[in-house]
Amino acid sequence: MTKELLKKATILKVALRTKGINVKCDIEGVGEKIKEDVLGLYKIDNSKGLPNELRLIKNITTKLVYNNQSPFELIRKDSDYFISKGGEILMPVKFNERPRFYGEFTSKKTPMKNIAQVMGRDCLAIAVDKQCYYFTNGSFCKYCNCTPTNIESGIERFSDLEDIKELISKFGKDYKFFDLTGGTFEDRDEECKRYIEMGKAIKEGLGKSKFSGPFSLSPPKNLSLLEKLHETGIDVISFNPDVWDDKSFESICPGKNKIGKEHYDESLRVAKNLWGRGNAVVQFLIGPWESKQSLLEGVRYHLDRDILVNLTTFYPSPKSSFKKMYPKTLAELIETYLEYGELIKEYGFYPNERKSILTSESGNRSSISNEIVKGYLTKENYNLKEDLKFLEER
Repeated sequence: MTKELLKKATILKVALRTKGINVKCDIEGVGEKIKEDVLGLYKIDNSKGLPNELRLIKNITTKLVYNNQSPFELIRKDSDYFISKGGEILMPVKFNERPRFYGEFTSKKTPMKNIAQVMGRDCLAIAVDKQCYYFTNGSFCKYCNCTPTNIESGIERFSDLEDIKELISKFGKDYKFFDLTGGTFEDRDEECKRYIEMGKAIKEGLGKSKFSGPFSLSPPKNLSLLEKLHETGIDVISFNPDVWDDKSFESICPGKNKIGKEHYDESLRVAKNLWGRGNAVVQFLIGPWESKQSLLEGVRYHLDRDILVNLTTFYPSPKSSFKKMYPKTLAELIETYLEYGELIKEYGFYPNERKSILTSESGNRSSISNEIVKGYLTKENYNLKEDLKFLEER
């Protein structure tokens, strides 16, 4: 596999994330052999009966965002599938296998795929609360649609703890990462206690003293609760304000803004002391509301404090307030990720023991953080004029 092909796949992953893809063929085996979409925590398209993800090469995976106006098309030739643009085939594509548990039920007759969904091939994701308290008072994040998604899905808002234990006991060994996240509780201390309960359930189900996260939750008011969370054996914790710029943070995330950046900072400091350098993480969205310079200022701010940063790519979601907002251009996204990757390496956060930023390039489907730090796309091998020719974007 050539370095040039890895670079092209990385660029294409970002392009597909922001522009989506028009599916021009029938895909056999979805919901049988191929993993289908499940209305879990967030919904980013209105497709029905399509695969959950597109897998390019070396497990480079992106969420399938259906867009019938996209310049990219998913086509079929004989039994193989390809991504094309303007009639030119860009790259072959595969679909991830349907997880073994998606057709199973718990002893309480709960469909297991309603309890957890698989991201990529190696990450089991569980929504602690599939809704968010901030939707009850209008202070929700404007890019978020978790509550509307859950209401539309009809899936129980909270998964039963015994159901979770049963799923983990039977199928947890199939996965490397366990991603817990969800909406903010009205009482953030109760939220943390719920994560503690679920962490214990995962630890018990796996029969291990330590397991790989991340757990992404709201900072509790009582930060001593983080000691109990650490005792569950989870190896990485993440607090996600999502927006760095102060004015944008206040207007886009009014609920999180009330928590306050100071409390986020203190929570990350306590977490870093418990979990160690590189295992306390803050996540930001690369969105059109702030400049590259502003966002990278936030990246440096946290790296200076020994806090690892993960960047994800904004895409407008149906039923969110930002459903019609355009993402940044592909060139802007790549430039931001490239500078971010340089900083991660400069501060010594990669290579690391996990061999990834949070989860793998398979599980981290809305980001190219892993592809960047692994050197698939670098400042040295990237040429704006030449490398975006195949996408005809300048």
